[in-house]
Amino acid sequence: MQEFSVVSAEVLLRARAESLLSPFGVHFGKDTVADCMADETIRPFFGRMLQTELMPLMPKEGRDEAVIAACRYLSFRPTSLRVNDLLDGLIDTFSLYILPDVTAKRKGLVLSLAALILLFAGARRVEGGYSLIGSDGSAVILTRDEEALRSFSRLSCDMQADSLAYAVLSDVAIWNRDLRQEEGLEEALTAAIQDIQLLGLKPAMERAFE
Repeated sequence: MQEFSVVSAEVLLRARAESLLSPFGVHFGKDTVADCMADETIRPFFGRMLQTELMPLMPKEGRDEAVIAACRYLSFRPTSLRVNDLLDGLIDTFSLYILPDVTAKRKGLVLSLAALILLFAGARRVEGGYSLIGSDGSAVILTRDEEALRSFSRLSCDMQADSLAYAVLSDVAIWNRDLRQEEGLEEALTAAIQDIQLLGLKPAMERAFE
């Protein structure tokens, strides 16, 4: 049996956290991951998601130490860990570290997926890659995840929620599989996108775990 490593669990949790926090950072105009962890809306939402959806997936042994170390890192790492710098390749890292654990019952992860979709649905083709509006309002040029970005560039964040959810979940070019096969996910994602579109992201996050 492979020995459990607190260090490897910490690294995995940090990677998951950065994948989850960076879309919210852009939507909320935060410069760094540390800024996200200090925000009065993002911090409690992430904490609840960590406690109820991510921690139960970790091996019990050493779990608390890994969580404490990861949160300390995310809160206090120097400001060089900028939200905009995490966007290039984010679709791939989200697909690797987050997507396997997204189910209809994990409301926080579903809302995080919705936030990512609404962020990248604004991507547009430019010379040298794809352009996305970053957390500071400037254009961020993305050169990775080209096939996925090509699909996102055909979409719009103001599409009907059910159409947007269907288009993204069914697109094998984005996730390498049809995610509509996950029971209840299309309906849950549609509801999450609709909440963000109608209420705004902050209220949607505040009511996500009701």
